[in-house]
Amino acid sequence: MRGHRIHIFVGLMAVILLSGCDFLSMEQVPGPEAIRGRMGRFLVSPDQIRGVYRNLDIDSLVFTYSARVDGEAAFWGRLEKGLEGSRWTETERRGAMREYRRSYREGECDAERPDLAILSSFEVAQVFFDPASQTVAMAYVQADGRSSDTKFEDTGESQWAERAIWPRFRDLVSGK
Repeated sequence: MRGHRIHIFVGLMAVILLSGCDFLSMEQVPGPEAIRGRMGRFLVSPDQIRGVYRNLDIDSLVFTYSARVDGEAAFWGRLEKGLEGSRWTETERRGAMREYRRSYREGECDAERPDLAILSSFEVAQVFFDPASQTVAMAYVQADGRSSDTKFEDTGESQWAERAIWPRFRDLVSGK
């Protein structure tokens, strides 16, 4: 009986100690290298890259950076140039915000996403540029789908992004 209590005590202590450890969390603030590694094509003369949010379970990022460019036209032109040769396509434009998407169907892959063979993948990136401060705010979400007919909006990751990613992006854009 005494041995049984010791095991329970040790188990409870492990749970208490590990429950406060950051390495168990799926949420973190990404560093500049993680941002460069995933979103390098979207970085235009980046300076002061600041991570805001990253989820390791659902591949996503929210971050800001300063773009050393000479005006709005230069920023968007250089961004478009950086996206050339990739599957990223502009899908929406609202004022100073643009949305880009790319997808891979089951069995498709390329040099940027060599690991996709089983599921379809859908990626959405929203970019905001403030020419007065040369600040860029960006949010990114990747979603998986089991069918070629699936759209990003049909995935669970899309509904999750509505609660966890896009509000953070809107807060950055609005200066909150």
